[in-house]
Amino acid sequence: MKQKLNELKAIDFTSLSISLAVIKEYKRDRVSHYTINYVKIDEPLAMRLKHIFMGMINKSNEVEEYTYDCPEPEEDLVRSMEYESTDFHKIMEQLKELNPEEDIIEEEKELLLSKSYLIVARNMEGIVAVGFKTLPENWKLKKKKGLIQVMFKGDHFENLEESNVFSISNFLDFIYYDKLLLILSKKNFEKGLNFREGMLAKADLLYEEFEDLGVLQNLEILKTKTGNNQRYLKKLATIKNLGYYKDPVFLQKLEQVNHLKAWGLEMENGVIEITEDTLEDILILLQNKRLHSELTEEDFDVDNAKLLNYIPA
Repeated sequence: MKQKLNELKAIDFTSLSISLAVIKEYKRDRVSHYTINYVKIDEPLAMRLKHIFMGMINKSNEVEEYTYDCPEPEEDLVRSMEYESTDFHKIMEQLKELNPEEDIIEEEKELLLSKSYLIVARNMEGIVAVGFKTLPENWKLKKKKGLIQVMFKGDHFENLEESNVFSISNFLDFIYYDKLLLILSKKNFEKGLNFREGMLAKADLLYEEFEDLGVLQNLEILKTKTGNNQRYLKKLATIKNLGYYKDPVFLQKLEQVNHLKAWGLEMENGVIEITEDTLEDILILLQNKRLHSELTEEDFDVDNAKLLNYIPA
């Protein structure tokens, strides 16, 4: 991950060409489908987009792996994940086949239907890197109440109501490079690539596994509580990815420690009974996020945890 970030930072973007593309989306049976078209831009705008791209890359210096429960990256940190595990692989498959000079937007209404846009950097061999930005509900510049939008051009004001004016952000949500996504905004990344739908699918698979393994009783309490709630969906996605619920040794230790520390779980022979009162504890423990401090001899429930590769001297 760090090596790829360093490779990206070493690229001479001044020699690359820049294009702008917009993405429209529709859903069928909870599956997202995407349509991409380029938008013609002039050279001054291309230069500004290039500087936005370069600025986001230059500020990124540290990289950690993306997880469902990780916090927003701060300062110079980015999160990373393989693009094939997201909807972005669908977008890249289509983007590689498009011609920036021919596959273009022709009407303003197509822009208004867009969900996101891409800043595409190319060399003579093809696409080098792509910047992704999720759009607000309506990205066309709106007239503020009580104000008239005007632009000074040449030696006079022009009324912007007579122009099709759109706004481009100075930020990107993530960058694609060499099959890796470098995530700058976790919230917008998840929104832009429909992670809620993916987490719903993971939750359904997890419910089936719980039923097959018989490790949880009263599963309906969990299903009802989770529903479409993204906070719970992220917990379930993390539980599924970690897979501790499939480990008999983990469940045996959980049962022993639960009894020793009087955590209050109703558990016997590796089977946990869900109750309204213990559901939150069960989700914390199946994520292995109840941790003990050797410094203060206290136990803590944590939102996220980073495994240390510590080898005692």
